[in-house]
Amino acid sequence: MKVFRFKEDRWPVAIITLYFLLDVWVYAVVDSVPSLALWFVLGIFPKTNVCVWNHHHHHCRTFKNRWLNRLLEIPYGFQTGMLATTWVLHHVNGHHRDYLEQDKDTSRWQVKGHTISVWRYIAEGLLLTYPRAIRQGMRKPRLLRRYCAELAVSLALLVALTIYRPLPALFVFWLPMLASLVVTMRATYYHHLEMSLDNPMAASRNVVDSKWLNILAGNIGYHTAHHHKSGLHWSKLPALHKQLEPYIPEHCYTQTVPIYYWFDRAEQALHRLRTPRRSHFSTNATDQHS
Repeated sequence: MKVFRFKEDRWPVAIITLYFLLDVWVYAVVDSVPSLALWFVLGIFPKTNVCVWNHHHHHCRTFKNRWLNRLLEIPYGFQTGMLATTWVLHHVNGHHRDYLEQDKDTSRWQVKGHTISVWRYIAEGLLLTYPRAIRQGMRKPRLLRRYCAELAVSLALLVALTIYRPLPALFVFWLPMLASLVVTMRATYYHHLEMSLDNPMAASRNVVDSKWLNILAGNIGYHTAHHHKSGLHWSKLPALHKQLEPYIPEHCYTQTVPIYYWFDRAEQALHRLRTPRRSHFSTNATDQHS
């Protein structure tokens, strides 16, 4: 019996689940503040990537079984700060529906016709994501009731873990959740910043030349395609991008952030080292033989 809706999700879910189990182990056995602090710092980058997979899951559910989906959302939430189905209300129903109308967009980069700073965008994300999600839920009472129930369960688990072991809970769950949200907000600020509000094909920035961004973040660089068909599975986005490519203006392509750029360059350097070069002697010998 098939458990996953798409086989491409097997490795990401396995890696993220293993990582969460390591989190639980650190929470359970580590008491040293320097060790906990180191684990927190080392986790900032990977948990930011987990946030993207959390995002993908709420656009296109990972499992065929709804209870497995609900179960997966607990580690996703504990690693990223986006608990329960916050992505569905805030992002899918809010941002994707209204991203061309900045007075309605739940992830707006513009207020009253003026571009806001990245710091205001982050602050609004931290303080208003959950209130905006609940406001979106007012339009769908059934979804809101389910969301509130899931959110209550997640918060109850977090509170219980915090009461039992406060210091490990701070470094393993609370601080990473906050850091992941901050880094994610900073990244999403640039997805649509000062892009078109009239043409969907010119409303998003795309990063298609970074192999490691699109491996570690599930093709999030194909952002125009993602907005064109937001329920499409992440593995299908490059093919859709190819279809849309003639309609996407050149200025909608940008470079990746430094950390993925370093990964790309490191791989290129390793490839050059592994590729044998023809020596000057062998080239001359071949020429003379011929």
